[in-house]
Amino acid sequence: MAYAFEYHRRTKYSPSTLGQGHSIDWNNPPEQFKDYRGAPVYDMRPYLPTNQPESYSPERGLNDTEGPFSLPRLSMLLFGTNGVTGVAFAGDQQHFFRAAPSAGALYPTDLYLAVRGHADLPDGIYYYHVRDHSLVEVYPRGLAPSGDEIFARLRNACFGDGALADCRVALVATAVYWRSAWRYGERAYRRCLLDTGHVLGNLAIVAPKLGLCAGLIGGFVDGEVADLLAIPAGKEGVLAVCPIHEQSEFPQYRPGPTARPSPEPEPEPDADAIRAMHAAGSIPPGFPAEAVAGEGFDYPVNPKYEFAPGIKLKPGTTDMNDQIENAILRRRSTRVLSGAPLKLHELADLLAFAYRPDLTLAPDAQPRLFAPSLLETFVVVNTLEGVKPGVYHFAPGFMELLVVKQAEVRREIYHLSLGQELARDASVVVIHTSDMDQAARRFGSRAYRYLHLDAGHIGERMNVGAIRLGLGVSGIGGFFDDEVNELLGIPPKELCVYITCLGRPGG
Repeated sequence: MAYAFEYHRRTKYSPSTLGQGHSIDWNNPPEQFKDYRGAPVYDMRPYLPTNQPESYSPERGLNDTEGPFSLPRLSMLLFGTNGVTGVAFAGDQQHFFRAAPSAGALYPTDLYLAVRGHADLPDGIYYYHVRDHSLVEVYPRGLAPSGDEIFARLRNACFGDGALADCRVALVATAVYWRSAWRYGERAYRRCLLDTGHVLGNLAIVAPKLGLCAGLIGGFVDGEVADLLAIPAGKEGVLAVCPIHEQSEFPQYRPGPTARPSPEPEPEPDADAIRAMHAAGSIPPGFPAEAVAGEGFDYPVNPKYEFAPGIKLKPGTTDMNDQIENAILRRRSTRVLSGAPLKLHELADLLAFAYRPDLTLAPDAQPRLFAPSLLETFVVVNTLEGVKPGVYHFAPGFMELLVVKQAEVRREIYHLSLGQELARDASVVVIHTSDMDQAARRFGSRAYRYLHLDAGHIGERMNVGAIRLGLGVSGIGGFFDDEVNELLGIPPKELCVYITCLGRPGG
């Protein structure tokens, strides 16, 4: 049996065991940034929009000032994907808020950039230093592989993916486990995946605004990509490879399957649950991981709810893509919700933006997910105008809420969310679930990654969309797993992946 089942069982929260087995060392918080001492650094801050006078023109020294991969364009891409959007001070301590939300503000996701043939950057692998908004060369000068070798190795590790053939820029997302494990213990791998999904969600929103298209590759030989990035085994894991192209040239690559399975039998589990889970879902060298057909945004209706009474969701006239990048910069997790109801068209706008492709783009340039058909979506209604409280199954393809049960469930959702008032006072609570048996049959333990990355991606689109509409939003990764299943009426083989609270901001 896939280790993902054991990992999920092992990391469940329950009322009888919550708070046991993990203590936080408050005197030893994790570092959120890496230090490559003596490495060449390329400051990207001068290329962000500022209030400087018109005479201020840092682009004058560049060979490329307006091209698709110019430093000004890459600066805005990185900033909107995971940059620092605010700083708070507590005594002599600084806290950096980022474009993407993170459980406990621990930010396990790191980004690396592979570059070749650039007018102003040497070929190489670069670490995106979020705090300084800079690119730091990973390899010592003179020891880095050539640009062509970097992309040849990356493409080979990704099973010859065509989007990497003539690619000049690729972004790679990783997770540093300790940053989340410091607080969340073994359950932290779930948080790492969701948080990285948030970052990928931002990337898919920001790239088209800059005339770029971000691909998404989930099937790769993990150790080969990790070696290329020179990251430590067992402490940091590669989660996604994203080739970046101009929108005008991307259709020729025809995005193929992005998700591939991990093998069975799996390696003997490590005593550390996080390392064991990542290893179980990894693809080793020489394994012929067969590609699984790409899905785009495909959400078939679960036959269980096919004939349930439905409520049609009709989006309003708001253009959700208009100035959506500004919503990313203003995004903050809402701390208090008022309990006031949402309007039905507001929920429709949010769900349409979160679950359906960006219709302003050509099909090949639309946001990508790994395996969206494996996700199920439930909407728990507390206060929604014109809709009775209860549990509903959401069918994205038909934009309908299908009745599961109609009853007051506020107390239940409050309890299973670990007593978080956000769930109690939300207008609606969106819950992602999945049938792990079905997922594991297709992808082995690697399915666990795809489920959480996709749920985080969709969750971030809900986050950004809610800010765009002036609503309140916050994700919840901590919940009593079995109690969620009881509320939704789903069997134990199905697992809760993520919870998002939506409503009106409180005082």
